[in-house]
Amino acid sequence: MKPDAIMKLGVVTQLICELFTYGLVAITVFSSAFGAPLFAPITAFVVLALFIDMAVGTCDPWVRVLGDAPKEAYDGKVVWITGASQGLGEELALHLAKLGAKLIVTSRRIDVLQKLCAACDACSASDAKPLVLDARGGASAAKKASDNALQMAKQMTGNENAGIDYLFHVAGGSQHAAAEDTTEEVDRDMFEINVMSAIGLTKAVLPSMLGRRTGTIVAIGSMAVKCPAPGQATYSATKAALAAFCHSLRGEVADRGVRVTVAHPGPIATGLGGQTRVVYGATLEKSTCDTDAGKSDEKAKTNASEQKGAVVGKKEKRLDAGWTARRIAAGAAFGLDEVVLAKQPIMLLRHFMRFVPTVGYRVLNKVGPKRTRAARSGKSMYDLK
Repeated sequence: MKPDAIMKLGVVTQLICELFTYGLVAITVFSSAFGAPLFAPITAFVVLALFIDMAVGTCDPWVRVLGDAPKEAYDGKVVWITGASQGLGEELALHLAKLGAKLIVTSRRIDVLQKLCAACDACSASDAKPLVLDARGGASAAKKASDNALQMAKQMTGNENAGIDYLFHVAGGSQHAAAEDTTEEVDRDMFEINVMSAIGLTKAVLPSMLGRRTGTIVAIGSMAVKCPAPGQATYSATKAALAAFCHSLRGEVADRGVRVTVAHPGPIATGLGGQTRVVYGATLEKSTCDTDAGKSDEKAKTNASEQKGAVVGKKEKRLDAGWTARRIAAGAAFGLDEVVLAKQPIMLLRHFMRFVPTVGYRVLNKVGPKRTRAARSGKSMYDLK
């Protein structure tokens, strides 16, 4: 199946899933006005199934129905992944390598990237090359990296007209601090890494995609966009800004062959084995790329005034990074506008925010103070009691 056909399949599947329930309910309610409700048992069953899915599901129905991305979507395609040195970025690289993608992986650490490229080659990647980039480098660094990536794409494909087929914006940092405690320098640095770096790189790559009339841009947002997260106010703002930019961009380039997907995952099980992880505290001095994984609970949670970063929390309450990578890769391949993923009860809260926002905000008002106190004391905001 050709990539365009794969994307049409994804959009049609989503439309059917979205409209089927509404259509059934409308037919049943309208026909009942004439004394003979049609499809009432079927409608009741479908609505019940939908409510159950909202209460226990970790993704939207169409994401589950579509499954993993077909190999044809990525086989031989040039895929550029930022933030590829660990966690979700690493899992994306390894998954797409198995689908035969030609990978360009980016972070600040060349040694880690070289190991990742070797692992990708072992997973049957068509090719994998490292490209060092500091997200704080600004527009000039983004332009230089884009030029280098385009040259790599031509070398890997042997085609002078080749370019970047998929650009995954994974690089970024999280937050573990109350808004009133967070300094301006932290706010600015977080916006630089989470928003401005992605916008700059998108603008650097976009002319090539538009010239070739093909390409997909994938931004990693956050469930904090759908369910504002107390204790992560600036982080939520950065991800909302990135999502808004990408959704606006989609409308600007929709008729010129470039597609845009925004993924909103909930907390992901990364940083649980001591891996580096960017977590902003109230000040830059309290921010770190390290975690407290491997320390005893007492040592991690005491002396919070000296602690940097955050206690990661339990794996059981977080999405599996490999599963998340597969769902995001599939969403991009199928041309979905958004991919929303989260464990329960966060996914249920997202549905409240969609359909009964007053209830959703009341829940946040109840949980928010506890999360803020946890952040200030250096405890995990996801293991509240």
